[in-house]
Amino acid sequence: MTIKANVDFSDAVRGLDLLTDVRHQLARSMAVAGGKVLRDEAKVRAPVGEGSKRPGQLRDAIYLAYRDKASTDKAEVYAVSWNAKAAPHGHLVEFGHWQTHARYKGKDGEWYTGAPLATPKWVPADPFLRPALDAAGERAKVAMIERGRARLPELLAGKGGDDEL
Repeated sequence: MTIKANVDFSDAVRGLDLLTDVRHQLARSMAVAGGKVLRDEAKVRAPVGEGSKRPGQLRDAIYLAYRDKASTDKAEVYAVSWNAKAAPHGHLVEFGHWQTHARYKGKDGEWYTGAPLATPKWVPADPFLRPALDAAGERAKVAMIERGRARLPELLAGKGGDDEL
């Protein structure tokens, strides 16, 4: 004996398609929560120059951003970095550099670059991003889990919306 049945799975398939969106929204919400913790820690650790025209320029240039080109169907990628236009010296501070020219303070109180040094001098790094990850990595994980626990029920209930950076 053969039994034939026609079953409409279209609602189930639509439901699974919705879960794909939920997965991405949940991952992004969680990543933003963790990224904010790391960004804020990096801002606290960023050195603030004294006597400069714009003290805190590097600290104020630190941001959290979604990396669309690095993100895939399986990974949502965010980065904590600094705006290189606002703080072009950020990489010199984070990684250190060779000072090749003398610097001096003029009569007007401004800093100037002078003649080349006979022997370049290594200026050690004053890192802020890498130590921020070391110091706040666990707090970021906790923030991500807490955000995921709060956000998943919202998404499943159909209350979308975006998390702000």
